[in-house]
Amino acid sequence: MNLTGTIPSELGSLSFLEWLDIHYNSFHGSLPIELTNLHRLKYLNFGNSNFNGEMPSWFGFFAKLQSIYMYGNNFTGVIPSTLGSLSKLEKLILYDNDFKRQIPITIGNLSNLKWLYLDDNNLSGYLQSGIFDNLSKLQVLSLTGNQISGRIPNSLFK
Repeated sequence: MNLTGTIPSELGSLSFLEWLDIHYNSFHGSLPIELTNLHRLKYLNFGNSNFNGEMPSWFGFFAKLQSIYMYGNNFTGVIPSTLGSLSKLEKLILYDNDFKRQIPITIGNLSNLKWLYLDDNNLSGYLQSGIFDNLSKLQVLSLTGNQISGRIPNSLFK
């Protein structure tokens, strides 16, 4: 696709929407808060769409969300800790952005998580103790291209 401009706030009025895929476009700006009205949303793909700014903390309010694809944008700041409240989340794909600091410890709350792609950001620091203890369903972990240091937690090998 070749959609441009900003995401219209009216998109948030599609309250029955379960699947939103608008990847590979040329949007600009940030995401409208009206998207929080999409309570039935299970799948969200905004990959390679040129979004910028911080990833909104309100992403943690999508209780039914199973997949987040936000790769290849220009998101900055930290990965929102509120993502840890998404109990149904199976796929968290945030590679190729500009996220900084540590991976939030709340990622460890995502007990249904199967795929975690955080590569090619600017994440740093140590992997916090216990962060992967509850991720027994994890099949893919990609952290390459960051400045993370320390040991690989033993909990990944259980």
